[in-house]
Formats: sequence, C-alpha cells, structure tokens
Amino acid sequence: MPRSLSQASNPRTARAVRRRTLRIAAAGLTAVAALTLTACGQDNPLRTGAAKPYTPAQQDAKGPADGTPDTTADTPATVGSAGQGGARPDRGGAEQASAKGWGDTAAGSRAGSRAGSRAQGAGRVGSAPAVRHSACDAAKIRIVAQPLKRPVNHLLLVATNTSGATCDLYLAPYLRFDGAQAPLAELPDSKPQSVVTLAPGQSGYAGVMTSSADGSGHHGRTMTSLSVSLPGRDGKGSIGGSAAVPIPGGSVYVDDSAWVTYWQSDANEATTW
Repeated sequence: MPRSLSQASNPRTARAVRRRTLRIAAAGLTAVAALTLTACGQDNPLRTGAAKPYTPAQQDAKGPADGTPDTTADTPATVGSAGQGGARPDRGGAEQASAKGWGDTAAGSRAGSRAGSRAQGAGRVGSAPAVRHSACDAAKIRIVAQPLKRPVNHLLLVATNTSGATCDLYLAPYLRFDGAQAPLAELPDSKPQSVVTLAPGQSGYAGVMTSSADGSGHHGRTMTSLSVSLPGRDGKGSIGGSAAVPIPGGSVYVDDSAWVTYWQSDANEATTW
C-alpha cells in the first residue's frame, strides 16, 4: 500500500499533519501582519510621536494645554541632567531631599559663621589683659583719720591720690599705734572683689575698729600717735615709707580686738563692719 494512503488511513498521523499545517499558516499570517503594520507606520503622517525628538525649550515655552505659564519648569541644570531626548525628570522625594540637604548645609554654614564671629569677638574681649597701675606711694597719697559716731569706737581712713598718675591701693593699710612692732590686724571678711584704683584726686577708704564695744577686748590703752604704710602688690614691705597721721582729738583707746579693713572704693563699704 502506498505511504500516503497509509498515513491518511491512520487517524493519529492525520491529526499531526493538520496541526503542522495550521502552525505554518499562522506563522505566515503573523509575518504578513508585521510587514503591513511596518509599511503603515512609515506611510502614516499622523504617527510622528515616536520619531519626534524631545525639545525641552519648546515644551517649556508652550506651557500647559490651557495656556497658563508653566511655573514648575525645570531649571536648565535640571533639564540638562535628564539627557538628550529624555523625558523630564520627576521632581520627587529624592530631588526634594537633595534640595533640603543643600538648604540645611547653607543654613549651617551661616550659623557657623555667626558662631565663629561671636567666638572671635569673645576672644578679643577675653584676651584683653587687665590694666594694672603702679602701687600707690605713701609719699604721694594724703591720708587722714576721721572720727565716726557710728559704729562706735571706729575711725575712717581716707587716702586721696595727690599725684598726677593713676595708682592702685592693694590689700589693707599697715597701721601702727605708738610705734608698735606689728601692724594692726586686718579684717579678712572685708576683702573686696577687685583692687581699688585711684585716679588723680580720687580717694579710697578703710575702716578701723579701735576697741570692742562690748568690752571683750583686753590689754587696752590710750594711743597718741598713728603711722600708716601702703603695701605693694605682693603684700611684702611698703611703698614710699610710712606717713604720720594725726589722731582725731589727739588720742584713742585701743585694745587687742582692734582691726582694719581692706581698702574700699566706697566709704559706706568701709564703715559697715
């Protein structure tokens, strides 16, 4: 029997032949459709979107379809970063974060500059050395003792700068009644926060308690003379020797509780102890 007849008589072989024939016919139809669409695409003048290049300047000039100017147009730097012929970049989270970061950096730089300016200004003020003058010379200072009604048993020393130069009164004056070997004790609680500076003609003050008001002092006696010396910056020795200071009334009772305050710039401060 011929082969074609045997294949036709075999149902399985016939089905295989039909399927192969259908596949060949479908492939041919697909190729024909593709060629037709390609030809139509090349000939159709309306279909130009795919071939027309993107021109950012022209699109920005047109604006939206309603004629309102496009206020969200990208800057030239942003458009350039999209590449030639590409779509507009999306101004989304990444770009906003970048812009925010730049803003924060700029603000930080300005704040840093201000802080730096302030630090430099503070450095200039803080670096200014304290002005120091020569210690006041007892030979160029007029010292007098004034009586006080209150507090009782007190004197007020007034030291006036009679020189033509500013000087500093350091610590407490050295007081000696009737040529005592040791000066009168100083009152530690009266130490001021700063040195008393005397311009020409200005005065400094020191309070002197000669005896206790409650009678707690001992070994008291009447004194008729007083000498005052001015210590230097280091508290050692005296500047200009000693000055004899008349005692108000010619004499004063002094016991072992007597003391003298540090130099003060205000008379009230010298008489509050």
